[in-house]
Amino acid sequence: MEPKKRTIDESVDYLEGIKALVLDIEGTTTPITFVKETLFPYIKENVEEHVKSHFDEEECQQDIDALREQGAKDVKDEVEGAIAIPAATEEKDDIIKAVVAKVLWEVENDKKFSALKQLQGHMWRTAYKAGNIKGEVYDDVLPALKRLIADEKKVYIYSSGSVEAQKLLYGYSNQGDLLEYFSGYFDTKVGSKAEQESYKKIAEESDQKPEEMLFLTDVPKEAKAAAEAGMKSIIVVRPGNVELSEEDQKTYNTISSFSELFVEN
Repeated sequence: MEPKKRTIDESVDYLEGIKALVLDIEGTTTPITFVKETLFPYIKENVEEHVKSHFDEEECQQDIDALREQGAKDVKDEVEGAIAIPAATEEKDDIIKAVVAKVLWEVENDKKFSALKQLQGHMWRTAYKAGNIKGEVYDDVLPALKRLIADEKKVYIYSSGSVEAQKLLYGYSNQGDLLEYFSGYFDTKVGSKAEQESYKKIAEESDQKPEEMLFLTDVPKEAKAAAEAGMKSIIVVRPGNVELSEEDQKTYNTISSFSELFVEN
């Protein structure tokens, strides 16, 4: 189905009265397939080698400790398929085997635990810096960022991925280093993306008024939460994104390119 554009008012200036934008990543600035077909497979294919080669380093031990804590919680909560990590005093090979099994289980089940994201961030950092991964950003994003900054609007990122992972994606992107265009980054440490309180915190921490902020996402429940917090919101329709319901198309403005943010005279 051909995505509808400007579904509420074709003459609306989306940026009128807006001083700052908050951008989602997956399905908004970046193809949804990048995460599923590049980032997650990299973790699955390389986690064992990563843990083996970095096992004795403090950072890796911190990652293992976080996974161990999460595993203990899963077992206590009787989570189906929960995997416990042996204590640090146990055999190295047994610890590595359990860590790999736990990470693979969490990735396969699309878990968003902080412990997993911490390890993923460190693995992706290595891959980005080595040139094994480049962040994928839609071609319409960079020109829009340049125009927004030229218009003295601030741009923030809010994603379920860690702040470190966000900076890696944009710092090592297929469009070059884009970090200079962003004024700040937020992850789920401020709260769930489906909760309005998260967006209130983002406004407060970025010293902005919610009504002067515009949130772009591909997920209706996130757009709803941002709107409930007082922000304006737009749903971005990209290839591969979940198709919007008729009700969502009636409720929200939608765009299929960042270029549509701008009203041409």
